[in-house]
Amino acid sequence: MIVTVPEHEIRERAAFRVVGLSVECSLEDTSAIPALWQSFNAREEDVLNAVSGAAYGVCCNADEAGRFKYLAGLEAVQGTPGMDFVEIPANRYAVFTHRGHIAGLPKTVYTIWNKSLPDAGLEPAEAPVFELYDKRFDPETGRGSVEIWVPVS
Repeated sequence: MIVTVPEHEIRERAAFRVVGLSVECSLEDTSAIPALWQSFNAREEDVLNAVSGAAYGVCCNADEAGRFKYLAGLEAVQGTPGMDFVEIPANRYAVFTHRGHIAGLPKTVYTIWNKSLPDAGLEPAEAPVFELYDKRFDPETGRGSVEIWVPVS
């Protein structure tokens, strides 16, 4: 499962809100995420006062059993009726980039948590982790670059 992951960058990010649709997942089963993105893409125009330029996949509310909530959404200044939201606090992040097809993202994430972070001596902070999908990613082909933002202490 270990793959080559480009060197991370350390970045600061102010607090923001992501509004969209969510699903409960586990580390063993993330199969619901592609269908969630399809559902969200069909409704992304419904997000009120969305900030253009990027979409986000947010992992939050993780428990010790490996279950977590995954939210596909857009940054927005307010909530939207019928949609979920996650408040992401201001934080310091180790930012990693996945390049290639989205099908390879799980291996990149596995490598980040099991090799890249420990090798760099970085300790994850207790805050949401998010994927950033901007103009470098083509949702039609599933190819391009995706940034994985891991909060670090």
